[in-house]
This record gives sequence, C-alpha cells and structure tokens, in this order.
Amino acid sequence: MRKRGPTSRLSRRPLSLFVVAGLVGTMAIGGGSLFASERAGEAEAIDQVRTRTLIVASTVVEPNLSIQLLNGDQNAIDQLDAIVTERVLDDTTLRVKLWDAGGRIVYSDEPGLIGEVYELGPDKTASLASGQVVAEISDLSGPENRFEAELADQMLEVYLPLRGPDGMALLYESYFDSSGVAASASRIRSEFTPIILSALVLMEALHLGLAAWLSRRLRRNQADQERLLQRAIEASDLERRRIAADLHDGVVQEMTGTSLAVSAAAASASHLGPSLESDLRKAAIASRRSLQSLRSLLVDIYPPNLHDQGIYAALTDLLAPAANLGIEVTLTSANDLAPSSDATTALAYRVIQESVRNVFRHAEATKLDVTLDVSPTLVVATISDNGIGFFPDSASRSGHLGLSLLGDLTKDAGATFTVRSTPGAGTDIRVEVPQ
Repeated sequence: MRKRGPTSRLSRRPLSLFVVAGLVGTMAIGGGSLFASERAGEAEAIDQVRTRTLIVASTVVEPNLSIQLLNGDQNAIDQLDAIVTERVLDDTTLRVKLWDAGGRIVYSDEPGLIGEVYELGPDKTASLASGQVVAEISDLSGPENRFEAELADQMLEVYLPLRGPDGMALLYESYFDSSGVAASASRIRSEFTPIILSALVLMEALHLGLAAWLSRRLRRNQADQERLLQRAIEASDLERRRIAADLHDGVVQEMTGTSLAVSAAAASASHLGPSLESDLRKAAIASRRSLQSLRSLLVDIYPPNLHDQGIYAALTDLLAPAANLGIEVTLTSANDLAPSSDATTALAYRVIQESVRNVFRHAEATKLDVTLDVSPTLVVATISDNGIGFFPDSASRSGHLGLSLLGDLTKDAGATFTVRSTPGAGTDIRVEVPQ
C-alpha cells in the first residue's frame, strides 16, 4: 500500500489555508471592531462635550449677558467672570471666550484677551450664520490661542452662536483638554471590548470546529480514494498477470511446438524438392518471429521480473528491443533505491512503459534517455528522446491516446505528469509519484 505522508501533506494545504484565512479574518474583524468602537467612543465623548457646552452656554452664560458687558464695563466683566469661574471652568473646561460678529473678544476668563480683535475663521462665521454647534481640534499656533498653548499640548474647542442683548449675534467658545476626551473614549471602548472579544472567541471556536470536521472528512475521503486506487491497480495487475499466464501456457506453448515441428519438417524435406524445403524454412522463421513478438507482448502486458527482480531489471528488458530499432538507449539511476510499494512501482513502470512504447512506434528517434530517481518521499521518472515530437495539446488526435490515459491515471494517484514536446525537437516526459 502506498504511504500517505506526502499526499496527506498536500491534501492538508487547502485545510491549512482555510484555518489561516479564518484566523486572519477573525483578527481583522476584531481589530476593525476595536478600532470602530474607539472611533465611536471618541464621537460619543465629543458629542457629550458638545451637549455640555450647549447647556452651559444657554443656561449659564446667555442669561447673564448685558449691554454693559458688551461695552467693556469692568463690573459686568467681573460679574460674568465670577459666574464662569464657579459654574463653568473645571478640570476639563480650561478656557472660555465670547466673540462678537466683528471678531472682538468681548469676554474671556483670560483678561489679557478681552478687547482684542481677530478675524473670525470660516467655521466660526458659518456657525454664527447657521446656528450649529461645532467641535474640532484647535489650532493653538494663532496669536489668539497663545494663552491656551500654555495650558495643554492639544485642546478641543466647541463654539456655538448665542443671542445677546437687543438680539446681538455672539459666538460662545469653550476649550477642553483633549486628554479628557480620550479618557472618555477609552472608557466607552472598554465597555464594548468584552462584548467584541466574546463574539470573536465564539466565532473562532465555531470556525475551528468546522475546520476539524472538514479535516476528518477530508482524511476519510482521501483514505477511501487511496483504497479504491489501490484496488484498481491490484485488479489491473491481477488481470494482466492472468492474461499473460493464459497466453504463456496456451498460445505460446502451441506456437513453440508448431515452430519446432515446422523446423523439423524443413530439415527432412530436402529429398522432396528444394521449393518445398525453402517454403518450410520460411514458415519456420516466420513462426519464430511471431513467437518472439508474442513473448515481447507478454513482457509488455506483465513483466515477470518487475516484482521478483525489481523495476531496474524490468526496465532493462523493456528497453532491450531498442537496439534492433537503431535507437541508442541510456538508462540512468541516481541511486539504487527501489520504490517503497508495489503500487508505486507499478505506476512508475506503466508510465515509462507507455512512453517508451510511443518512442518505439511513433518518435523516429535515434536516442532515448530514461532516468529513474527514487528518494524516501518521491519517485521521479523522466523519458527523453530526440524524435520528431508533436503538439501535446493534440496528443489524443495524433495517436498518443495512451499519454492522455496516463495523465488521468497519475492524477488519480496523486502524482504529477508532464509532457513537453515540440515538432522536430523531441519529447520530454516527467512523472513524480509521492511515496
């Protein structure tokens, strides 16, 4: 029986790819889910800051706006500053500014900014016009942010329009430490992480269970296929042996007796006339040639020394007729190892036999090289000739149907079969049979 090691490894490759692809897919889904949860956490944290700013601006700051504040009255500024310091500023809200539509800072908890005028950016102008609450990472490089740059490396600014005294349009702006937003996002992500990991573990457990089931089913199918192939080879081998035995014990023996009888008749027919003696001698020669051809056919059908003396002795007998055909033959072996099983031996011999037969019948070659390389895991046979060649794609139409059948046989056995040929440039055939 043919060993299953290398073939099993070949059959496990799709399964290994399935497992690896599943693991990569699980990791990708997990990484993507964690990344998405972090982005969702950041979005939720920013939304919370936006909502907080809207509530503080509309309930704390807007009701305490006055004409005196807008005119720069110090008492009004101090009154609003006390309210902001007590009810707005904390560990996360680090700065508050109030702008008018002309870009003047009407109020800030940083006194050095009050009264300064800067051009409002397009986002601030759009917020004033649309009434939207906008949150974004602040650019602290501008002169209006020189004091914020001293408080943190990166800040989140949120601004929205307010309605001042007499309906004046004002822009409220607050600055938050972005690390607080990141901490809030991390907290939200940590709430989702156990759920995501549990789902991934369950999915991977189901995936590995499916992989294990497929692996067992694949091994069973492979074992069944190998048993069927082994039985087919054994049945073919048995049938060849039976046919060879019937021919040897029947037709060959009868032709041998006939050949001897005709030869004896020719030897004793000289007194009956030279014409009859000549005809009998010709008949004796023809019968001996037919007998020789029949014995060669027996060797082709079932070489008697294939299993008794080994594949190298059988190949020597197979290549013996080449001398009578004017073909120079070289039989090369990389080592003295023999195939490890009868099935592997029979398959390698069948391929070489059919290839050599095609060379003898069709190739019109003058040189034939046969190489057999046997290793513990692989049997490699190559057959090369310098004959007329052919187009491999049209092999079945050009009388090389046997090569097509060999291709199917080797494929079923898990072997690889390659034919390279070009008209006028000879033919190279290679078969690799796993052991």
